Amino acid sequence: MVLHPSSPDVQVPPVQVWPALSSDLRTRVVGLLAELALNVVAARPANGCTGKEVACVHAATVSKNPS
Repeated sequence: MVLHPSSPDVQVPPVQVWPALSSDLRTRVVGLLAELALNVVAARPANGCTGKEVACVHAATVSKNPS
């Protein structure tokens, strides 16, 4: 694999990078992505919160006007 000097102004889409990676690097990338996904899933709260704030908020009791 030939390494070209990188410039911060040049951005290359992943579609062009992936074919240039060796098989070992591809395997490593897939492993790191799997580890990231596992960490994201493990970091979710266990209380069943779906990520929507409304679903996690307890209903407030509303007192009626005694008048």
